[in-house]
Amino acid sequence: MPVQFEYTEPEQVLCMKIVTPVVLAETEAQVVIDKTLHLPELVKKIDHINARVQDLEAEPVFVHEGIGHWQMVIPKEWSHHFKHMVGGISVLKKVIVSGVLHKQIFYVNKDDVVKHVQEEVPFTRMIELKEPQPVLNEDEVMIRHLKPRIDVSWELIRGSRLQQTGVVIIRLKIVEERQVFVQLCPSPEICPPGNLLEDPGLEQWVGNVPVFWGATANVAPTSTAHSGSRAAELGTPSSTTEAAIFQTVRNNMAIAPGRTYRLSFWARENVTAAPVSNFTLNVEVRFFNRTGMQIDGVSQSFTSATIPDNAYQQFTLNTPAAPAGTASVLVRFTFLPAPTNTNTLKIDDVTFECVGGF
Repeated sequence: MPVQFEYTEPEQVLCMKIVTPVVLAETEAQVVIDKTLHLPELVKKIDHINARVQDLEAEPVFVHEGIGHWQMVIPKEWSHHFKHMVGGISVLKKVIVSGVLHKQIFYVNKDDVVKHVQEEVPFTRMIELKEPQPVLNEDEVMIRHLKPRIDVSWELIRGSRLQQTGVVIIRLKIVEERQVFVQLCPSPEICPPGNLLEDPGLEQWVGNVPVFWGATANVAPTSTAHSGSRAAELGTPSSTTEAAIFQTVRNNMAIAPGRTYRLSFWARENVTAAPVSNFTLNVEVRFFNRTGMQIDGVSQSFTSATIPDNAYQQFTLNTPAAPAGTASVLVRFTFLPAPTNTNTLKIDDVTFECVGGF
């Protein structure tokens, strides 16, 4: 079975101009070739005849007509191109087919010896299309020949006169090469490189809200960063109130079923003057389908004892393969303090990347 996967357009798409064959018509015609051949000697019988078609050619026949007559039958996706044609459009109505029927005739002579004689019979046939087709460029119209079918019958008359009837069924596919723009879909088997998060260093803020992240109350920027000039501090101004930052990844060039992901981040505990370290950091990666329903995910909790005091440390969380139907991913950090907690938590330099395909 062919590989299939669902793909939803992101906000920006990458397009490329390509040349693609557009099938204008598929047709076939029967050519009947009657031929009488005088054999070079008297024969007792015809053993068999091998036949094939050689030098098969097809020439399209165009006429030029006003666009008004064809406006209603031009496909919608091509109507823009035809509207800009001045002086009428080219219409393909007929095809002239020519070729040579090559035959090898095997016969038994009066001495019971099998011999053969060669015969080549040229033929020409005009094929009229059932539905004439408008074309953009006559020079880009090509005719592809499918393998013809051949049947030859014969009758031996007076020992040396051979009457033959050949039936050749010509099959043609008429295409026009047209330039179109297509959207490039990502391969589901190849992980795109790089961090999939916007502002992973949490540098951009408006007040106490990170520009590219969602945040609850009780979150503020801090200049105590792992790198850059800012980080996010969870648990300020209240060290006993829950806080969270989160971001949804909808990059359809990167989010696809069957892929695995890695979330890594730097965290540190900010110790106060009278420290009571009693909180939990809950880290989540949740998969959602295109309707916004959660379909899978993974989470991990880190106690305050595992996060170093006043020093950054990197932590990592790996996901299972994204389930079928995955369209977006939510990355979330939740600060869960106990009523006695006095310390806060800082998060910086978050990386969410694809690490494997299916």
